Amino acid sequence: MTTIELNDLKTDIIVIFKQIVANKITAGDKGRALFLYKNENLETNHQITTYKSAILSLEDEKLEGYIKQLFKGGCKKVIACEYKTELADIKASIDEILPEFDWIMSTDADIQTDIKTYAIENNKFAMVYNIKADSIKICSISNPKATIKNDDGSTKDITGLELIPIVGGVACGCPYNMSISYKVFDELSTVQQPDEYNYGQLTLYPEEEGIRLANACNTLQTLNSNYTEDMKSLAIAEGMARVETDIVKAFRTGYKGKYKNSYDNQCLFYAAIKHGYFKELEALGILDPNYNNNVYTDIEAQRNAWLAAGKAEAEDWTDEEVCKYTYKNMLYVTMDVKFLDAIEGMKMTVEMF
Repeated sequence: MTTIELNDLKTDIIVIFKQIVANKITAGDKGRALFLYKNENLETNHQITTYKSAILSLEDEKLEGYIKQLFKGGCKKVIACEYKTELADIKASIDEILPEFDWIMSTDADIQTDIKTYAIENNKFAMVYNIKADSIKICSISNPKATIKNDDGSTKDITGLELIPIVGGVACGCPYNMSISYKVFDELSTVQQPDEYNYGQLTLYPEEEGIRLANACNTLQTLNSNYTEDMKSLAIAEGMARVETDIVKAFRTGYKGKYKNSYDNQCLFYAAIKHGYFKELEALGILDPNYNNNVYTDIEAQRNAWLAAGKAEAEDWTDEEVCKYTYKNMLYVTMDVKFLDAIEGMKMTVEMF
């Protein structure tokens, strides 16, 4: 006898990103960081504390410093998860707070690979050190060392791992309509360059204005029909994640189970996205208002569903007929949208007479 689980009983809600998709249905937010910190002095196995301000006074000055760096970068909320032994021992506790954070990171060297794996498996973004993940969800810092300026004017050398809350706080806190490319990190006075430069690695470098971030990228390198060159941009990757979260939530809370599956009712859902959600994104400068951002029935997917069910005549249906002949309890949705990425380059031609 085959054992089934709860997820087997649920209807699939799949948002497929073929090229570029949008971000935010009722102004979905970001800026929430989960910071993992090993503390062998804990009396319990772990301790989770939520901070909403950088005004704090902790016994552990190192942890306090990391949290303040995250807030300085722009984070709106920091969840500090202190653990005593191994990350695997508290995985279930982290699972319980999954909806409460957008990014996950840590300065602990031993769990960088574990963080990468956890983030990919749970559809979260992560800032790690020197990891080649080939994922739109993972950002990796490559600089081995840096020097940080303290408030009293003194300086302190820090490792590449300790750059994570500095760069990670900026990545997590950056608004959707901006990019972290060429961000100047005022708190850094020097930064050591990696032995070699690699695509898919975040690299800080010195410039006249200060220490800058050269590239706002994730670790994605392998391209195919689902992952394209523009998805290497962190701004676009975050937008893709946002639209999936927001539209699925809107479907689950506003449409699923509340309407019969007629084409007219499907069009209500499409209209809410196109004329409400997309217009909001255009006004925020996230989607290009000069592009016809649209959402409609995925004709090919719905036709194939009927063919797979033995409806041979579906092969000859017109596109309009495919739309009207909705398939069981499923919506097959496709989107055609254009992101506005950040301005990062310039080509200038000077004509002289």
